[in-house]
Amino acid sequence: MTPAYRADIDGLRAVAVLSILFYHVGIDAFGGGYVGVDIFFVISGFLITTIIARELREQTFTIGRFYERRVRRILPALTVVLVVTLLAGYALLPPGQLEELARSALATSVFSSNIFFFAGSGYFDGPSEAKPLLHTWSLAVEEQYYILFPLILMFIHRRFAGRFVLPVAVIAGLSFIACVLVTPVDATASFFLIPFRAWELLIGSLLALGCVPALASSTSRNLVATAGLAAVLTSVFAYTPSTEFPGIAAALPTLGTAAVIHAGSEGRHWFSRALGWRPLVFVGLISYSLYLWHWPLVVYAKLMLINEFNDAERTAVVLASFILATLSWRFVEAPFRDRARFASRQKLFVGAGTVTAAVMGVALIVVVQGGMPARDLPSGMQEIVAADPGWAHWKACEELGEVRNDDPELCSIGDEGEPTFMLWGDSHALAMASAVHLKALEYGKSGLIAVRTGCAPLLGIDRQGRTSCRVFNTAVAERLVSEQGIDTVIVAARWTLSANGDRYRNEPGSSVTLEDASGEAGSNARLFELGLTRTLDRLAEQGKTTVLVGQVPEVGIDVPSSNYTARLTGRDVTEMIAPTVEEFRERTATVTAVLDRVSEGRGLSRIEPSSILCGNDRCQIVIDGTPLYRDDNHLSLRGNVLVAPLLDETFSAGPGR
Repeated sequence: MTPAYRADIDGLRAVAVLSILFYHVGIDAFGGGYVGVDIFFVISGFLITTIIARELREQTFTIGRFYERRVRRILPALTVVLVVTLLAGYALLPPGQLEELARSALATSVFSSNIFFFAGSGYFDGPSEAKPLLHTWSLAVEEQYYILFPLILMFIHRRFAGRFVLPVAVIAGLSFIACVLVTPVDATASFFLIPFRAWELLIGSLLALGCVPALASSTSRNLVATAGLAAVLTSVFAYTPSTEFPGIAAALPTLGTAAVIHAGSEGRHWFSRALGWRPLVFVGLISYSLYLWHWPLVVYAKLMLINEFNDAERTAVVLASFILATLSWRFVEAPFRDRARFASRQKLFVGAGTVTAAVMGVALIVVVQGGMPARDLPSGMQEIVAADPGWAHWKACEELGEVRNDDPELCSIGDEGEPTFMLWGDSHALAMASAVHLKALEYGKSGLIAVRTGCAPLLGIDRQGRTSCRVFNTAVAERLVSEQGIDTVIVAARWTLSANGDRYRNEPGSSVTLEDASGEAGSNARLFELGLTRTLDRLAEQGKTTVLVGQVPEVGIDVPSSNYTARLTGRDVTEMIAPTVEEFRERTATVTAVLDRVSEGRGLSRIEPSSILCGNDRCQIVIDGTPLYRDDNHLSLRGNVLVAPLLDETFSAGPGR
């Protein structure tokens, strides 16, 4: 026996998927549209638990029938999307990105893409806009729930005579506490992994299990529905990408969704008609296909356009998403849910397994062949494929430089022997490690790398709500006291992000607000100067010679993928995305003024990568088809080779330098 159909729940699905879609195409008002996933989680938990609990009580539940329904609901449309996404990737993506896509397709096929994207979510693992299957992480979370939760309910039904609420509430509570505690420490883990997301599904489950008293009066239903819908819409329109999420913030859309569902369980409320509006219900009916199709379309459209969407392009992507979703729902989803057309469970499982194996086989071939670099490409593209825009051999140092705050285990660089210099900074320091390494080898010098991504070497300064940078930089400064042989410190960072606080152009990520450990108030620019002054003074007190590296020009758009796409389509990537010299000067005006002030009277050396990278009109981002950047702001190996001569004076002067 299936639960009675509720049009208001399909209306909620529409709210969820439209919030996600409008957020992903860049409609500013939907800054918190990502909470649509949380709305889906609550709905899924409610509907699935309603069915399982009822069948357990009626003694009609079987694992086979449960998974048959899941296969019919999820697999056909997902398989079509995987195949089309891989074919588009074959035509449009360079080998590295195609291989990454194939790996994500493998993970998606076995419903573990949330783990895959979590494991590959390092600082330098590419922007989300370059991952066409990133959105499947939420499907993986739901499928993991579908695998585990029926078994848990079966155990509770047998062991505790069907008294479900308390055990499920305990699990939900533990998951919520874990989410709240882990989010400030590792937001990536709490975002992607089911132990920290299960509570959202279980909120819906608890609702289905009857843990909340029924709302008998229309007044109570109206009040609860109003509060719930207000909570959902507040999170959609008031949250931003900078909101700490999921954590406690996820409770607002989650509990709001639960309130709206519960208010409609015993009768109609004020918003029943609105949520049951037929166009909105139709969007809810196609919401699964709409969710599946919209993100690959967004990714590939941005890839081909290179720049962010304008209004016309945004509208075209939305319309294309609806067209594909409608076709997918009508000709893929609906037929496979029809038991009269595909009645045999055994044939369904065999067919599903065969198709999944075929998709995985194709993806595996792409992975084994390294993204198929030998495929038939237009003239001139093989040179780009063969060029190395990569991170060279210093990515391993990222972890070595971060393992312990109190006693950093540092990475060696340059020649063998006792270290005489240190490279200290954030990811931009690491991005220049190959240039430093090349020159250190040339002059027979040995050194150490001390880096923490996202942490400019500003003593006493940290990003709002954090202490990790402050602790790390203090530890590095103390380490330099014991390293008497080190007489030169090269200080490099992405200064603009600290001083200005904002990302550049289309770069994803949240803004940065600086805080001072001593409670000193002020703007980012003031605290940036204060922290840098402390660092330079500390180095001077220790008798170190300081080499201050200026700001590497930011691009704000991924250079390697843009270069590949531009060449593939006969366009000039430099004209399309390279910042002009004037734009670079405007972006770095605050930083330049601060660096000028702190350099005065200190006798330190200044290195300016822009003196080589920026010419009379535009800054260089590509040379002979090879990107000078590995993403939108970090230098590639080729970029390192280009700026390495700036370090000649550093390593040629003096016995230690």
